[in-house]
Amino acid sequence: MELTASDAVVQPGLVRRPRARPGALETARALWPSLFGFVLFFGVWELGVRVTNTPPFVVPAPSLVAGRFWEELPMLLGELAVTLVGASIGFVIGLVVGVVGAVIMVHSRTLERSLFPIAVVIKLIPFVALAPMLIVWLGYDVKPKIVLAALITFFPVLVNCITGLRAVDPLAHEFFRSMGASRWEILVRLRWSTSLPYLFAALKIVVHLAVIGAIVAEYFGSRDGIGLVILRTSESLRIQSLFATSLLLALLGVTLILVTNVVERRALYWHESVRTSGGRG
Repeated sequence: MELTASDAVVQPGLVRRPRARPGALETARALWPSLFGFVLFFGVWELGVRVTNTPPFVVPAPSLVAGRFWEELPMLLGELAVTLVGASIGFVIGLVVGVVGAVIMVHSRTLERSLFPIAVVIKLIPFVALAPMLIVWLGYDVKPKIVLAALITFFPVLVNCITGLRAVDPLAHEFFRSMGASRWEILVRLRWSTSLPYLFAALKIVVHLAVIGAIVAEYFGSRDGIGLVILRTSESLRIQSLFATSLLLALLGVTLILVTNVVERRALYWHESVRTSGGRG
């Protein structure tokens, strides 16, 4: 079966004039509340530390953290790159397995009843308890990081994708069936587009959790990585270095969320959640 554009039903209000790109002034107006919040937060922090004379080994001032961050940035970036290799591979594996598993379960209730409880059991296992076992089984290289990142990514993607694949419009689904569409055609042309908003909602959750999973694996056994840096700085009570490492991870998390939002806006430009928000993530 071949469906053309003439077969689609255009809903009223779906087609709108292209929205003009926001100018520099509009962008500044959108960003200033967030910037003001950050400046206020760090300003209060700096003032509070100086007024109370809090020792740097207890809570360092943001100015000290920024200085230490700049000094150790080359080393931190090198260790973070090692962590991101395992986290990225695990994220991709968890994403693919979650999507494929969702497709299989949506099309077979029997397989869903058989496989979904296993997925729930895997999700309920504390990853802090699982990490040492992965170290014993797989060694001290990148493999435990990959497995733990994949396991963290897998379940949210699976659940959200199942929900999205089933959230199709009954009338649209009946129309496709009346046209003689196969299961594959319904999946590719109807179910997949419906599931994308749910999938991106899951990605916003797991995109940084995959990094956390790799870091947890490094806690229990690794030759390098940002998790090992955190472990060593905490053991030696180098609080400023610990804050600097945490700052780098916070910046990484914000960057990953922003990148996910950009990809979502480009992939879901047609969806109501993007159009009504003016293209904001």
